[in-house]
Amino acid sequence: MMLRLHELTTDDEFKSVVELEHEAYSKPFNGIWEVLKGSSPEECCVRQLSWHRNDPSSHWVYITDESSGDVVGAAQWNIYKENPYANGPPELKAYWLPEGPLKQVSDQLLGGWVEKRPRYMSKPHLLISYCFVHSAHRRRGVASLMLKWGTERADKLGLESYVESTEIARTTYEKHGFELVEDLYMDASIGNANEELNAVRKKLECPIHGFLLKRNPVSR
Repeated sequence: MMLRLHELTTDDEFKSVVELEHEAYSKPFNGIWEVLKGSSPEECCVRQLSWHRNDPSSHWVYITDESSGDVVGAAQWNIYKENPYANGPPELKAYWLPEGPLKQVSDQLLGGWVEKRPRYMSKPHLLISYCFVHSAHRRRGVASLMLKWGTERADKLGLESYVESTEIARTTYEKHGFELVEDLYMDASIGNANEELNAVRKKLECPIHGFLLKRNPVSR
């Protein structure tokens, strides 16, 4: 399989990226993605594209299989040349979800997802916000190409890189120099009496376990 890396430069490219994102993050199940994907692939595409357009730090790259032309992997690297938390910690709410149990739980999960960032990332750094590979194309070097793109830039800038990783991806990141900072546990405090909210927690497989990883720059 011949692989080619592209830097996303046009809106038209994003549709294929989001279509892949839905496939990749569903295998295996990912509770955070269940929150982020929203009501439809179309809505998700519009929303994520808006986030990208309005964030100067955002850089999307994607990988195609040259024999088929299919998009088989994609990643978003955020390159922060200044402290992104100078004005305080981020507030991330699932505003794209309708009011109800799913939104209540999701708001707490998203808050727990980003709450560690100011402690470690209140400085210039790089962040992998998304990184995913089609389930049929894993272990073929797709992720490595996307990680190399970002880590080379981190090394040139002399900056640390961070990622909040799932269990399935952790080994890949570690092969590229990332090391464990701490375990992450994302959950919602809702009380045992609320059956609807507890049903949502169960559906999302809470508490959701992840890992905060860091890579130090390498002098070249």
